[in-house]
Amino acid sequence: NNNSQTSRFKAKKTMSSSSFRSTIIDLTSRYVSVRLGGHFSRSLGSDAEVMSTVLIALLGSVCLLKVSPPRSVVVRKFRTMAMPMSVCIMLYRFITVLFPSIAPFQVHHDLFDYVVTFLKYVYSVLDHFSSLHLPSNLSVALTTVFRDLVGLAIIRMVVEYCQSFRRTSFAEVKTSAVDSLFQFGKNNIPYVANELQKEEDKMEVDLETSLKDGSRKRTLALPPKGRTSRSLLLDLKKRSSAENKKWEEGLVSGAVYCGEKDHTELLNAAYAAFSLANPLHPDIWPSVNQFEAEICSMTASLMNGTLHNMEDIVSTVVGCISSGGTESIILAAKAHKELYCKRKGIRHPEIISCVTAHAAIDKACEMLGCRNVKVGYDPETYKIDVDAVAAAINSDTILLYSSAPSFPQGVVDNISRLSSLALAHDVGLHVDCCLGGFVLPFAKKLGYDVPAFDFTVPGVTSMSCDTHKYGYASKGTSVILYRNKALRRAQYFCYPEWTGGLYVTPTIAGSRPGALSAACWASMMAMGEDGYTDRVDTIMEATAEIAKAVQAIDGLYLLGEPKSMIVCFDSKEFNIYRVGDKMTKLGWSLNSLQRPACIHLCVTLRTVEHRSKFVADLEGCVAEVREEGNDAALTGNAAVYGMSGSMPPGPINELLKCYTDVILKA
Repeated sequence: NNNSQTSRFKAKKTMSSSSFRSTIIDLTSRYVSVRLGGHFSRSLGSDAEVMSTVLIALLGSVCLLKVSPPRSVVVRKFRTMAMPMSVCIMLYRFITVLFPSIAPFQVHHDLFDYVVTFLKYVYSVLDHFSSLHLPSNLSVALTTVFRDLVGLAIIRMVVEYCQSFRRTSFAEVKTSAVDSLFQFGKNNIPYVANELQKEEDKMEVDLETSLKDGSRKRTLALPPKGRTSRSLLLDLKKRSSAENKKWEEGLVSGAVYCGEKDHTELLNAAYAAFSLANPLHPDIWPSVNQFEAEICSMTASLMNGTLHNMEDIVSTVVGCISSGGTESIILAAKAHKELYCKRKGIRHPEIISCVTAHAAIDKACEMLGCRNVKVGYDPETYKIDVDAVAAAINSDTILLYSSAPSFPQGVVDNISRLSSLALAHDVGLHVDCCLGGFVLPFAKKLGYDVPAFDFTVPGVTSMSCDTHKYGYASKGTSVILYRNKALRRAQYFCYPEWTGGLYVTPTIAGSRPGALSAACWASMMAMGEDGYTDRVDTIMEATAEIAKAVQAIDGLYLLGEPKSMIVCFDSKEFNIYRVGDKMTKLGWSLNSLQRPACIHLCVTLRTVEHRSKFVADLEGCVAEVREEGNDAALTGNAAVYGMSGSMPPGPINELLKCYTDVILKA
């Protein structure tokens, strides 16, 4: 079971849970029939040893193998009782061998005779018992119990491998094999390694030329003498003035979500007031902890996580502040792993997500040793394929992952149906609401058609909401919410035996900038419900207007139905990346996406003011591409994504690492 490996699961092409369960039942019945062969001439009712063998085989199949999650309440209760029942039966077998005088029969056969070869080591251990002059009955009893346990363990191991093989697609095996060959050639064949290094060096030079300013001043060591505050501030302002121009003109998709001058000045002042604060020290900065608690409470109220009484507001949903959406998602995965693995005895946890889910869940699975089971999407709506999710759930599933909205196409998954699955199978359901957390609640109040996505859906156990996006806070804050304290506690990091003292942190980081929490609190308090409502109304109107205009452009079509702030489009006539490259030359910074190839615009308060320019520029670029025809040479993103689509993950990973090396270079 390769925990860090991602598998793709398609409901129609995979053996169903019921058919796989039938296979196991058939194998169990075959074993029982063989096991009973030696007792066929006896009366079944008089041979309690045979009955105990049958019961242990069946109970073992239920409580140890865990082939698939039971859908019936009765079956779930039976599984809960299976373990103590099987233990009692094995204990009874042990006692009847040890004290034959108290039982009407004797056990002459162990449970799994066909694993004799494997149990040779067991015989040597039991010989050691004999040398200790143990009673013969005790040796026989230990042999019986030990072989029962080993047999059940072997069956469990075999079935776990069968489950893993059943969930692994041919494409996954092919990708893994190609990547292994690539790594082998790179690390063990000198000629291949040299050629790859030459290409990487050339690529790094090209990337540095396109990404870095060759005339930039670089500081690679501490200056011998410190610079004055005045000169430093002048330098910083000069750099920021040049770099802020692009987003101030509304030419950027996402990135800066507010940018209003008065609001930015408020954030800067709040940051300055608590620039030295650290939430790790609540005794020194209690206000910062109060800010964070109130941020979580306000966000929970937006997600319908509170109960309004006559005298007070009682919070039923709890949460904490993180550094961003990625950390919130990692913490949610960690909390569900800790809680559900311990509660259900899961050793190889699995999380089910859509191929459109944010890459943060891939990071979480890689870091936490979980298997990320990827399912497809509906080709018409681009929402997660709920039927594929239902087919992918098994006894190792701990969490279903959904988006509201998804980053690529901006659609809200069918969270109500996912909730029914989560409740039926007793697994968690996370809603990635990082983009929509401060848009969807207000859009719903304004009368827009927003499907259920928050804690009013009973199966939702956690939500991630980014305050540094449409919450208009400074970059570096997000809120992770849980339905109850038990889940939030599972997120904590506790180390009681550290020599530096009792240590606990709620998130991954130890020290954190309290200034960001202060700025976040100030942003939410300054906006209020009326401020958010007005701005969301503006964004929703602009999104609908842009989507309608894009749909009307010959050669383009929309992917999904815009429900929030994302307008995603593609073309069936030409390479859409060519349009993106031409928009880039006009100063626009859009998001290029893949599988399928498409481009999206994330509408913000800055782009709202320039929606007409966006539509006009897009129309012009599309006209140019259509006039050039499909034979034009591919450059820019069109060339990069075209190349990546024909290459295995290994070389693409090297390209991404090379790109990151250049970005991190001074």
